[in-house]
Amino acid sequence: MWARGEPLDPLKKQIAMAKTSIHIVPIKPGSEAHNRREKQLDYVRKEFSHLNESWEVDSIENRLTDIRARYTATTGQRMQGKATPIREGVAVIGKDTTMEQLRDFAKRIEARFGIKTIQIHIHRDEGHATGKDWKPNLHAHLVFDWTNDQGKSIKLNRQDMAEVQTILADCLGM
Repeated sequence: MWARGEPLDPLKKQIAMAKTSIHIVPIKPGSEAHNRREKQLDYVRKEFSHLNESWEVDSIENRLTDIRARYTATTGQRMQGKATPIREGVAVIGKDTTMEQLRDFAKRIEARFGIKTIQIHIHRDEGHATGKDWKPNLHAHLVFDWTNDQGKSIKLNRQDMAEVQTILADCLGM
C-alpha cells in the first residue's frame, strides 16, 4: 500500500535536492558597507570571512548617478524620489556554490530581462548558534541596475519573477 510522501517505487530512492530562492528589494542605505564587510556585525564569524567572495563592476553611487543622467536625458525631468532603480537580491546558496555560477545567473537574467548585475557578494561568514553548534547562513547578495537604456525602471510581473527563481535554481543546480 502506498502512503503519502513515500516513493511510488520502493526500490527507487528519492534524491533530496537543495533549494534556493532569491528575495529582491530596493537597495538600502548601508547595504554596500554590509556587503563589503566595512562595518562591524555581531552575527559574523570573522574566522570565516576569508571564505567570502566579491565581484564588482560599479559602485552603487556611480551607477545611480549614471541612471539619473540617462533618465533626465531621455525624459527631460528628474527621476522621482521614490524610484527604486537599484535593487538587491539575497540568494540562498549551497556550500559549493561558485562565483562563476552566480555570474552565469547574472548573464542569463540580463539576456532575458535586461537587468544588469553590478555587484555580487558571497557571504560564508554569517550564521547563528544552535546550542554548541554554529549553523552558517550561506547566501549571496546581488546588486542590480533595474533600468533600461533610457534609465526607466524595468517592469517584471509574477510570472517573470518566477522565471528569475527558476533561472537561479538552474544555474546553481539546486
